[in-house]
Amino acid sequence: MLNIILFNIFIILFILFIVMLLLIGVFLLVRGIQTKMNNIIIAAIGFIGLPIGFIGYFVFNLSGLFQEIFVFIAYISTVVFTNSTFYKRKKRGLNHYTNWILIITIILGVIQIILFVIPIFLGIKVYYLRVALDTLYTFITFNWLAWAAFQSYKRLKEYNVEPWIKVRYKLLGIFSFIISFNNIPEFFQPVGTAWGDSDNIVSLVVFGISAILAVSFSIGFFVAWIMPNWLKRKINKNYTPSEDKEYSEEELMQLIREQMDEESSSNN
Repeated sequence: MLNIILFNIFIILFILFIVMLLLIGVFLLVRGIQTKMNNIIIAAIGFIGLPIGFIGYFVFNLSGLFQEIFVFIAYISTVVFTNSTFYKRKKRGLNHYTNWILIITIILGVIQIILFVIPIFLGIKVYYLRVALDTLYTFITFNWLAWAAFQSYKRLKEYNVEPWIKVRYKLLGIFSFIISFNNIPEFFQPVGTAWGDSDNIVSLVVFGISAILAVSFSIGFFVAWIMPNWLKRKINKNYTPSEDKEYSEEELMQLIREQMDEESSSNN
């Protein structure tokens, strides 16, 4: 009985995760079109693509390959968003590390898709190989975003910008870091057992941990991107606008890109 209750709770959390990702995706898509910011539109593609993959797999019982293709789209969109938002240089060249992050992510994503096609995929050795590569895949994608967001947050402290905008980048960094560990529980998933099987306590725990991490990520990103006005007012409570130049969010993105590119150039 307890297993069934826990299973239903985790299902609700997973549904909440999917719904919030879709809401974020639609919000970013509309905002990106309104502001003509391609990087925001790219982020929206990722947020919309990921839940489409999950819905196709879990609701319509489509293949794991279908889900993996949309995960691939979401992850590539995330890396492209990170690069174009925080590291946009006119002349980077193929040897620039931002391009290598993208190349490595693409390679790992293609390998994941291939492993879903290979019939031997159900074998134990291949399962753990896939999980190991998937863990690296997720770790690189979201820690790259986390690092960029944290660095941006540190730089924004020097400028006269509303505190809620600074909090946005802080939240992006924190919750990107959290979700980067989302695949680790899969190492403990019993091979050959349905994910979240309510009759298997280990599988249920794996499902529960993944659901909690996923919904934490979606809530954090939801607040970061669609922050309610009452929360903005609360965060800005002690904020006094300066007579100096105030920066719009778009101007801040450009400023962050220039600073991070200057730092990377000085380090090279």
